[in-house]
Amino acid sequence: MKQLYELGLFFRKRYNGYIEEFNPDDIQIITSRSDRAIVSAQVLLRGFFPVNNIVMQWLKDERWQPIPFHTESIKRNAPLLHSTLHSCPRYDELVRNETAVIADTMMQKYADVVRFLANVTEIGEELKFGRIAALIDIQREIYHRLPQPRWVYQKWPQFDDMRTIDIITEFKRVSQISKYNTFEKVRFKSGLLLGDILHRFQNVSAGLEVEARKMFLYSAHDVTISSLLHALNVSNDLLVPYSACLIMELHQTEMNETVVKILYKNETESADAYELFVPGCSVPCQLSQLITLSTPTILNTVDDLNKVSQLRLMEFRAV
Repeated sequence: MKQLYELGLFFRKRYNGYIEEFNPDDIQIITSRSDRAIVSAQVLLRGFFPVNNIVMQWLKDERWQPIPFHTESIKRNAPLLHSTLHSCPRYDELVRNETAVIADTMMQKYADVVRFLANVTEIGEELKFGRIAALIDIQREIYHRLPQPRWVYQKWPQFDDMRTIDIITEFKRVSQISKYNTFEKVRFKSGLLLGDILHRFQNVSAGLEVEARKMFLYSAHDVTISSLLHALNVSNDLLVPYSACLIMELHQTEMNETVVKILYKNETESADAYELFVPGCSVPCQLSQLITLSTPTILNTVDDLNKVSQLRLMEFRAV
């Protein structure tokens, strides 16, 4: 939670002067229905909008103020912000076919480590590719400084002295990438979200009335960011850390051009966010260019998603 609070402080510093006190006409927040996403939104808003004057202070010495946010409906929420909860046979087929090949490669490459893990975890022959990747939860315990058995930090000379936990992380990284490494896959997992963002940008650029005049925040999941990074073709192919944030800003230049600036903040210890550059897009990236580049990935409605997600593999290839 401290990381999310610090992210809120980052937002306060970056947008100070542009967004001052909370105004529901200026900013809106939606979260997935996950408890984690809801709590994340609450903590971030605590850092973003502290009580700074006696008029706003509703309780003595209290710097927190209640700020409304919304969770999406079950029908729309799953594919928009928590796509792993949305049934998508086409996507499942794509991932299943590719993961089988990747799993065989990884299991053979790290055969010594696999045998070792099967023994120390007492999982035995049931330890497959997916279960090794799931051991990444150990990292959460390490982050909270919980003691670990020695095997977690054991080094492997044949793998450039990588530790066991590093190899587990590599399994998770490869597993994650295999889910979003093609435009076909990210279309199913972030096509709706990217379409939602760019549609809002288009409305702002056209001077149309919008729900939030200055900022729209989505509180979602690591897989949401990972998929969106791949959809924009700016992924670094690394795991998305806790409290990471992808920012897309709309700017108007002195030449009256509407451009998009993309920032990725994946380190809470650093005050900076990294600017990302979309391949094939000018610098700065014009909104019209970004929309054109993103057209193959964007989906406009849940019905559109459901239609394409039911297509068979051969039907999709024939399109």
